[in-house]
Amino acid sequence: MSVERQDSLRIEGLRVTIAGTEVLHGVSLIVRAGETVAVVGSSGSGKTTLARALVGLHRHHIRVDADRLEVAGEPLRRRRPDGPRVGYVPQDPGNSLNPVYRVGSQLAEALRAHGIRPHHDLIVQRLREVGLDTQRAPAASLARRYPHELSGGQRQRVLIAIALAGRPALIVADEPTSALDATVATRVLDTLVGRSRDGAGLLLITHDLAVAASRADRIVVLDGGRVVEDGGADTVLVSPRSDAARELAAALPGRRRRSPLASGADIALHATGLTKRFGAVHALAEAELTVRRGETVAVVGESGSGKSTLARVLVGLTTHDDGRLTLAGADGGSVRTGRIQLVAQNPFTALDPRWTVERIVAESLWRAVDMDACTRRERVRQVLSEVGLGEQFLTRKPGQLSGGQSQRVAIARALAPRPDIVVLDEAVSALDVVSQAAVLDTLIALQERYGTAMVFITHDLDVARDIGHRIVECRAGRLVEMSHIERARVS
Repeated sequence: MSVERQDSLRIEGLRVTIAGTEVLHGVSLIVRAGETVAVVGSSGSGKTTLARALVGLHRHHIRVDADRLEVAGEPLRRRRPDGPRVGYVPQDPGNSLNPVYRVGSQLAEALRAHGIRPHHDLIVQRLREVGLDTQRAPAASLARRYPHELSGGQRQRVLIAIALAGRPALIVADEPTSALDATVATRVLDTLVGRSRDGAGLLLITHDLAVAASRADRIVVLDGGRVVEDGGADTVLVSPRSDAARELAAALPGRRRRSPLASGADIALHATGLTKRFGAVHALAEAELTVRRGETVAVVGESGSGKSTLARVLVGLTTHDDGRLTLAGADGGSVRTGRIQLVAQNPFTALDPRWTVERIVAESLWRAVDMDACTRRERVRQVLSEVGLGEQFLTRKPGQLSGGQSQRVAIARALAPRPDIVVLDEAVSALDVVSQAAVLDTLIALQERYGTAMVFITHDLDVARDIGHRIVECRAGRLVEMSHIERARVS
């Protein structure tokens, strides 16, 4: 067998053109069987475009050309039906699972598509392989649930199980752990890398340099649609040659520490005894939370611990069964409009695909703030600039944005009416470390300027340290404040 036959993926001179503009410029890379190659880069560098080109998820107005594009030695465009398979783990679980079918049925469909006869025990086994089996949520129970009944992290792991259904020769994983807490992310990466060690090649698209450093055999750095660095993980991170790699390494989170806010500030949000039940499951169990004006409380916890339910209850998208919530001393239900804003975990489903960025951001000003059209337009430009997006984004629609750009639009929409409180649910999980650091700096600067209170929900303890004056942990629906000793132990 030739050396080339041992390559899971071989790309030479890949070019992708969108609406007449070339966005990938002669990309070349190799993923060998049993090897994990991480592709890193800032938001908009072309990482997701590369992943979609490899699996054929590109629209008719997108042109893909390559001097050579092979999977396990076969040309990608002429693969036999029984030829080498490509498994794809998309970045967005919200849009990738059918909301009207149970999780087990969707996994069974994927197994059948690969000629595997699905049965209950096999489906449960495949869910367990990706960490979907806990005392609170057994795999057999999860198989009977619909996607909306799962947390974002749980949905992402279902997609990984579907991608692995046919035991592919190449796995293309586009930000597979961006929505997962550290513990679950470790298990998921173990599963993906384990498949690679079994003989499949793994192309791991990620903005997380820590993930790339700990899991990848090689790191490829993309910048402006070009490969600017390709080498061993240690070499790229310790002695980067390109400006793009140096910038990514310098922006790693966990280097900033915020001291607790001085006592005496007015209370912006106070929750006592918040309880939310979904059947027999207590998503929130008598949760207590106080946030003062100008303070950020970071909420950390594992996937499915109740963090996103807390966010939805605080902003009124989900009603609580018991307990009391007050905003600035008034009942939360009567004063929410404009006073409290949400940045959701999933920017793809949070933005109307038919609207321009300008209209999306302006939407939050229509009811919350009384201003004329000219002033509103200027506010939109200002807040987009504050989150790092120039005026060229005003006329774009969500489908023309990267995941990181979409999330920054969602943050801009929440900040536009200058709310008293912002609840951010995994608001930077989709961002590369450079954009992440810039957004955190922006949030801190705006908080110091306007005195905004923030509830910042994240699975990343380093990010929590960067942004939070205090850190509380969500454990089985309860909120427990973490001491400095606990933070050090968890890290």
